[in-house]
Amino acid sequence: MTMPALRTLIHGGPVLSQNERRETHEAIVLEGDMILATGALDDMRSLAGSSARQIDIEGACVLPGLIDNHPHFLHFGSFDVPCIKLYDARNHADIFARIREGAAVIPRGEWILTTPVGEPHYFIRRSWRDLPEGRLPNRWELDAVAPDHPVWIQAYAPVTPNVCAMNSRALQLLGIGRDLPDQVDNVTIEKNADGELTGIFTGGVTNYYNSSPFWLGHVAAQVFRPTDDLWYRGALAGQLTAAGRGVTAAYEGHAMDAAHIAAYQRVRDANNLRMRVLATLEGAQHAFDFGMGITEASVRANCGLAASLIQTSDPLYRVNGLSLCPSGPGWPGILRTDGEYKDPCGRPTKGHAFLTQAMIRDTIEYCLKNNVRLNMLNCSRPEHREFLALLEPFLDQWDVRTREWVIQHSIFIEDEPIKRYAELKFHLTSTVSFCWGKGAMYQERLGEEALKYLVPIGKMFDSGANVGLGSDWGPASSFEHMALAETREFAGAGRRHDGPGYSINRQQALDGWTVNNAKLMQWEGIGALKPGYKADLAIVDRNPQTCNVGDLPKTLVLRTVLGGKDIFDTNTLPRLDEADLRPERVQHVEKGSPHGGRGHVCGPQCSHAAH
Repeated sequence: MTMPALRTLIHGGPVLSQNERRETHEAIVLEGDMILATGALDDMRSLAGSSARQIDIEGACVLPGLIDNHPHFLHFGSFDVPCIKLYDARNHADIFARIREGAAVIPRGEWILTTPVGEPHYFIRRSWRDLPEGRLPNRWELDAVAPDHPVWIQAYAPVTPNVCAMNSRALQLLGIGRDLPDQVDNVTIEKNADGELTGIFTGGVTNYYNSSPFWLGHVAAQVFRPTDDLWYRGALAGQLTAAGRGVTAAYEGHAMDAAHIAAYQRVRDANNLRMRVLATLEGAQHAFDFGMGITEASVRANCGLAASLIQTSDPLYRVNGLSLCPSGPGWPGILRTDGEYKDPCGRPTKGHAFLTQAMIRDTIEYCLKNNVRLNMLNCSRPEHREFLALLEPFLDQWDVRTREWVIQHSIFIEDEPIKRYAELKFHLTSTVSFCWGKGAMYQERLGEEALKYLVPIGKMFDSGANVGLGSDWGPASSFEHMALAETREFAGAGRRHDGPGYSINRQQALDGWTVNNAKLMQWEGIGALKPGYKADLAIVDRNPQTCNVGDLPKTLVLRTVLGGKDIFDTNTLPRLDEADLRPERVQHVEKGSPHGGRGHVCGPQCSHAAH
């Protein structure tokens, strides 16, 4: 005889149900992996029964597990897996100590790769410039700590120009010597007064979205040979990152090639997936190799592969659709525009198209005929206009409104395409990352006039379309993204790009990170705390709907729960289940600290009594 599932009563702080009326309740009852009810504490206590596990969250806040529709969890996780982490390195001595520690365990002769220094992935609030030395270590300094290993302090995209550093062993293995010119395409090779390479490279030295033939062919291709195991380990690492952010579901819809989709499947098959994932195959990958492998034949083959991969019933991992990204970001000068602007080297450009109009048109037709969901990652105004023009001839024969296609990126978009997408029932997505991290760059390169079209998420919401939000390049905190959706701050520029049509309110921001993304993913039973829904939730140290907007980015995730099971914890509240959590899923926080889970953090909008 099957025993009834244990009921759990959670109370002691606001419960943001995200139901149709967006009600805030006093308590929530879980039964097994499902939500039984939310409501008044007395009612929920009676429903739970005397045998229920009771958890007092002591003034914290319960909300649905967040859903990120553009996280690159697998990609960023895979980049970090083989690296020594220097993100928070304080000075050269700290960098040397970490590299020396790595050299002690990495076999002699193998590459020591490190992350950049600073805050990924824009490195605006903190970077190598903030080291007291004001520079990265040179080759001789790196030789002293790891003479038997090639060492590379990397530069991640999207910021171009960028800087990285290598030691003598790395230069030797790559065949780079003093006879190399000071400038090769858009890479500058630093030399000292004697003409010796210092190991410092600047310019087009990022490891993706890089157009430098020298760097792609002579450097990156010699070092980066990703294996299936690396992608698998990256998927494992990425879901740990997600849990620490209160994220329980993700739409991995960009730059996902077959190996990446297989990596998530491998995690699922090993019963190690602790996040709900919907993946979409990339039809024409160009982020890592600048589109060198894109042909009409390869795009057609990926259309067929996308159709064969569709499976939408697994409770944790699903695959559905085909993604196309016609161009890329503005930092390296790839973003397509109507008029010319200056690329990072100061040369005039209108951007770079990776896909022909024929490729896009044929993909539209294939997706319509074969019922494959299309996800277009249109970055710029001309791309939206061109896509809609290519789609128009098919509308008399096919009802696109029933297909629930997706538009991602929308870095720049005009009013008319927004209106048309809404009419055609497209799901619209974007991220305020493009304002926060790139706004000042766009202002400088494209001019003030272009900012009228920069991520107008207010207009997207006003159009009536379903609008989802995501993180992409950062900042890391989903709650900082919610704050930025209101303030529209340009990082490091002392400017806001806010107001009607651009800013959204706090409720819309939470919708964009929960119920709206659930609709985008076509995943029933997630995104809200409603009876019969999955018990996916986050417990945070303040109410993100009522706290001061300046405090919202400081929100700390105290607990993340997937299907009624703890997947991230800070040891500040009683556990929901008895199972041991692996150490990497626990972040210790002192109960007496400002983020220790003791007491609700109120804001000026609060009207309730403090707990």
